[in-house]
Order: sequence, then structure tokens, then C-alpha cells
Amino acid sequence: MKIKTVLTAFVFLSLGYVMQAQKYPMDATIDGFKGLIKSCHTTTYEALVQNDKMVHGPVMEVLTSNYGRNGYRKTMEFLGTKDSVLFRSRYKHDGFGLTTLEQIVAPDESIIGRTYYLYNANNVLTEWYVEDAERQVENRVLIHYDAQGRVDKRSYNDAFNEIFKRENYTYGPDGNIQKTVVFDITGTKVQEWRYEYDEHNMPVSQTLYDYSESAVEPEVSFVVYKYKYDQHGNWIQKVEY
Repeated sequence: MKIKTVLTAFVFLSLGYVMQAQKYPMDATIDGFKGLIKSCHTTTYEALVQNDKMVHGPVMEVLTSNYGRNGYRKTMEFLGTKDSVLFRSRYKHDGFGLTTLEQIVAPDESIIGRTYYLYNANNVLTEWYVEDAERQVENRVLIHYDAQGRVDKRSYNDAFNEIFKRENYTYGPDGNIQKTVVFDITGTKVQEWRYEYDEHNMPVSQTLYDYSESAVEPEVSFVVYKYKYDQHGNWIQKVEY
């Protein structure tokens, strides 16, 4: 069994709240926030060890999400630095507040990609597909649910609607995903992920069994997470080991 060393990183969030009730789950709720939120600014740093203490290293990623007063996501901005936007996502919603379209926008405001979200008659997400700047379909993701209404399978299809990857999900008694098994285009298991959670239902460990090199003895790697929470139960600092 081989063990990988995983990069350690800090993640900090700053949150703002609005008060507005909604009939359908808000994007903020889907994103894992406890309560109503106006914006989320996330900065990911490389973690360095100096004199046996962990300190902030270089910025690895900056992400800002903005939510409307109705609680649904309006935009997400991916920044190379604090002043330079690499690209931005704009979202459109239907009358129920469900996301129907995500536009990927370059700094010059040109649209470089689109993601469409499709729902069934019960407003349950069943599929999304991605188009490039020329409106050509790049890939599709089809979603299947179990009897409890939980996602138990995702199929990733190419531009010709051929499955190239499939993920199966197993849930524990607390309702959290306990295991994810990934199959390749031939139906062969190539990865298995196992998870453990804290009292906030946030993952505190993630173990990957990688069978891509050998079907007999997988390569195993571990990621451990530690969090700090605010008074609303949202995590505001996440350290990844």
C-alpha cells in the first residue's frame, strides 16, 4: 500500500447575510450555508510551516460568490489576484428560482461557455450539459436518484452522448455520502472514495483508493480537514492536510 502526501492549504470565508424566505431550496442552502447569505469571499492559501507553526503561503485561488435578495446565486468570480478577474459565471433562474443557465464570461464580457440545467416535472435536476463558445455541446451529466430522492448515480457523457465515466454513491445512516465509486468507459472500477464527517456534516477525512494502475492493490491517499465555524454553523476557516 502506498501513501501520498497531500498539500496543506488554508481557506478563509467572509460572509454577509440577508433575510428572505423561499419556498424552494436556495443556492446558498445547496452550497452548504446555514442561513441566508449575501456574498461569500473565499481565499485559498498554500500552507507553509515555519518554526513548527503553520502560516499563510502564496495565494492559490480567490473566489467570490454573490447571491440576490431572493437567496439565489447571481455571479461567481474567479480571480487571479485580488484585482484581476480571470473569468466570471452569470446565472439565470426560472420562476421557481431554479438555476437554468450558467454563462461563463471572459474579462471582456464575451461568453466563452454555457451550462444548461434541466429538471423534471417535480423540479428535480436530471441533467446538465456544457456548450463551448461556438455553442457546440462538450459533455453531458445525467443524474439518477434513489427511492429517498438522493443522487445515487451520475453518468458523464461526451459530445456524442457516450458514457466515459460513471459515479455511484452510497449513503450512511446519517444521510451523508459514505462512499463514491468511479468507473471508466469500460465499466472498470478505477477509484473509490470514502468519507468521514463531523457534527456539522462536513467531511473531516477523505480516503482515495486508486485502481488506475493496478486492479489488485490500489494506491491509497488521505486528506484530512479541520474547520472553524461561525455562530451560524458556517465554516469560516478550513485547513487541508
